[in-house]
Amino acid sequence: MTPGIERDSRSVEHASNEALTPRQQQILERLAREGQLAVDPLAHAFDVTPQTIRRDLGVLCERGLARRRHGGIERPPGGYNLGHSQRIMLARTAKQAMAASVVAEIPDGATLALGIGTSVVAVAEALLARRGLRVITNNLQVAQALSTHPDVAVQLAEGQLRPQDLDVVGSATVAFFARHQVDIAVLGCGGLDAGGLLDFDPEEAAVSRALVHHAQRRILVADASKWGRAAMCRIAPLEEIDLLVTDELPHQPDYRSALETASQQSLSVRFTA
Repeated sequence: MTPGIERDSRSVEHASNEALTPRQQQILERLAREGQLAVDPLAHAFDVTPQTIRRDLGVLCERGLARRRHGGIERPPGGYNLGHSQRIMLARTAKQAMAASVVAEIPDGATLALGIGTSVVAVAEALLARRGLRVITNNLQVAQALSTHPDVAVQLAEGQLRPQDLDVVGSATVAFFARHQVDIAVLGCGGLDAGGLLDFDPEEAAVSRALVHHAQRRILVADASKWGRAAMCRIAPLEEIDLLVTDELPHQPDYRSALETASQQSLSVRFTA
């Protein structure tokens, strides 16, 4: 294995999403990894009838988590970004494992900047074992997750509220992060390619860039479904990230090559699958 790329064998307790059955959640996680799924192989894999699988796929499509194609489903178009409630269903088990790996890098007493995204929310939920943390964030779900922690101080960024995404963005948010310098920034992204981190919205990308530029250490948490997503706004190259925590390495040769090149410079990569 390439130096700088390592597997994290840490295990976490798997939890099903209340809104989906365990089988539907597993199908959704497969879809996030593979991009397309067919009815008959799924029926064989889960030892159920094709009709049962079609009902499961219908649920995912009705909720906007998948799109119908002949004989199965596919991920929604790469340039389309799901809403918060839909994104939080995707790859839930993978997000929990990645969150545990990220939290292992955060010592008691650290100052943190936590950014946008459901993967970052999972990190916040896993931080409850830490003490003496000071956290700044523009993610309302992060603030809520940490609000009951007796030994974590949370400061919410100013900015324009986006009710669908449960965060704040805008020039005031960028300026807020620019006024701070933290030990560790934890951020997500909308997509990844050989050039680095991407997002769908220029305001989101600007906030994420501020996190990257005002932290001593930068941790990106992103599951494998982010590779190749056609988000149009550039955040930062891979070389500006210190640690990428993901569920599995990309299959595409150009993306693997980009990771290997970055890992020979400043980037460390940890995958949990």
